Amino acid sequence: MDDRDVAKYWDENAPDWIKGVQAGYDVYRDYVNNPAFFGMLPDIAGLRVLDVGCGEGQSTRRAADLGATVVGIDISKEMIEAARRHERDRPRSIEYHTVSGNDMSMFADESFDAAISAMAMMDMADYAGCVREIIRVLKGGGFFQFSILHPCTTTPVRRLLRDKQGRITAIAVSNYFGLQPTLPEQEIEEWFFSSAPPEVKAAARPFRVPRFYRTLGEYFNTLAEAGFVIERLCEPYASEEAAKKCPAVADTRIAPYFLIFRGKKPASD
Repeated sequence: MDDRDVAKYWDENAPDWIKGVQAGYDVYRDYVNNPAFFGMLPDIAGLRVLDVGCGEGQSTRRAADLGATVVGIDISKEMIEAARRHERDRPRSIEYHTVSGNDMSMFADESFDAAISAMAMMDMADYAGCVREIIRVLKGGGFFQFSILHPCTTTPVRRLLRDKQGRITAIAVSNYFGLQPTLPEQEIEEWFFSSAPPEVKAAARPFRVPRFYRTLGEYFNTLAEAGFVIERLCEPYASEEAAKKCPAVADTRIAPYFLIFRGKKPASD
């Protein structure tokens, strides 16, 4: 599967994805991932920042609101069009481009102070190629921070274990190393926002998302081999307050669902 296949799936997902995000159904991002991601983010005011896999631009806009000059890229033209509509409605001087993360030849070497990516790098067909392009376009001393589904709990075989009340108590995972062949249904995951009302789920088209299973070692070593110095890792989970306000995210307190990396490009001599 290559970039064209991934773009096709995300163009098809875009309409219902955008509606769901705007309706507040992406509760894991809103209550868990975003608070941790932006809480860990260094000060970006005044920096030129690249948002890789920006989707409809939610994180891109937030970065701009923090004072950065932001350029967002995504492989899906439908997502980029949605982001541009937001920009037209409420301008923040954001540029958006339909560009693959592993071919950013439109950008010169060392043309960004920082790069971010929220919940997109695990969906890249060529993760290593994307990392190499990101470090190329970063200035010396610049950083790259990204969040992904946690590779240790997002495996080809994954099952939620529940108690008699239906509460998730554990996660069973298997084939983490990819030593057994994956089935077609494990390569394209179908799902919809779990917090959406039943009538919305019934009417919506399930998202079809290509899955590229990588180990924690592959994520880490690819960054190191490209030249990044890893500065920090974060495995976020819902606070007690967030879990009470939105019980759907309480299961993130049982096992890690997300992982945030931050790496730095060494300063030029």
